[in-house]
Amino acid sequence: MNTGSTRLRLEVISGNAAGEEILVEDELVIGRHADGPGRLSEDEEISRQHARISREATGDYAIEDLGSSNGTFVNGLRIQSPRLLSLGDSIEAGATTLVVRAIVQPEPVVPASPTVVSRVPVEPASQVPSLALKLEVDFDAHEARIALGDGGETVRIVFADGSWRAASAQPDPDR
Repeated sequence: MNTGSTRLRLEVISGNAAGEEILVEDELVIGRHADGPGRLSEDEEISRQHARISREATGDYAIEDLGSSNGTFVNGLRIQSPRLLSLGDSIEAGATTLVVRAIVQPEPVVPASPTVVSRVPVEPASQVPSLALKLEVDFDAHEARIALGDGGETVRIVFADGSWRAASAQPDPDR
């Protein structure tokens, strides 16, 4: 693998593969049936398909447990849903512990040609008010909050039964 295009570097600090470095560009599946470094030097305590580390569209890396028997742990806590990785995070799968040693953010991609969004004439920027979008995602609570504009109303959406839905409005206690 070309280290120049590699985005995530993991160091194995315990287990059969101790001392090895694993380079991840887009995805690494950890498990006994995985290909290459994901086998963790034949760690017998990992499941056939134990966990997956993948690069998100944002360039961040997330880890998710794939229904393993013994679980996947990040910084000592068992993960129940995908979790973003940060520099220095410790990952435990089976008898192996890995540490995130480097995360390289990709260079922004410049489109070859502009995308036409609207054919309506656009006013000069000095006359158009700025627009802000705020997005907060709580992976553990399976919810996201979106606010458009400064001080705008926040919309809460939740992930339930396999899909995202707008959360029902909370009843007003004064009514």
